[in-house]
Amino acid sequence: MKHLAFKTFTFFWFFIFQPTNAQNTIKELAGFKYKELIVNADSTASKLPVIIAMHWMRSTPDEFFGYIKTVQKPARIILLQGTYPYKEGFSFFPVSPDNYYKMNDDAKMEKLSEEGDRLAKFIKAAVKKYPSNTKPIIVGASQGGDLSYYIGIKYNQLISLACPLLATIDNRIITKRDKKKSSPIIAFHGEDDPIVKIDVAKNHIEILKQNNFNATINTYKNLQHDIAPEMQANYCRLIDQYLK
Repeated sequence: MKHLAFKTFTFFWFFIFQPTNAQNTIKELAGFKYKELIVNADSTASKLPVIIAMHWMRSTPDEFFGYIKTVQKPARIILLQGTYPYKEGFSFFPVSPDNYYKMNDDAKMEKLSEEGDRLAKFIKAAVKKYPSNTKPIIVGASQGGDLSYYIGIKYNQLISLACPLLATIDNRIITKRDKKKSSPIIAFHGEDDPIVKIDVAKNHIEILKQNNFNATINTYKNLQHDIAPEMQANYCRLIDQYLK
């Protein structure tokens, strides 16, 4: 995938509306760097529900916070930083010397699994570090959404909800579940996305359903590889429903 063409006003919007109670410093845990931001609650609050949020390629935790901060309920937001520096931001997949997006399908699937398994270890460590009464929610855009899919598929038991935004997944990773209840995977996607075609995104959901996953997709007309205000309002409202 290419760098997202997100609106430049987002940068200004973020710096004007930063939360005053946030622990806005880079931390490290289980091989990842991240920022921990507490919203709609005092910074000393305990047992807060956890949101694990992942940016798109060439972005940062700070920038992606602007797309998640409109949740209304108390939460601890863990904003992961991509492992690999890339231009003015970061990537969750390698870009040099071997660029993830130029690998063949088998190599990409292997690297996706490697990075996804690392992420699962982080989630397990975060659950221990930040105890909560509920399992964490995972949300990510573009490549962050790809990893949200991966966790929702391979480590469904670790989370209460997966929200892949503008995302794709190798369908070979999907394997049949038993029919017991699973945490939902709810995707959000633009119908005019030129990078991940809408038919591809819908196909992921159909295959997930065929394999006993609780999966749905929300689509948006005239939207490309981007997050529109309507989409943001919808997924933040959904996340609020799972913040208990």
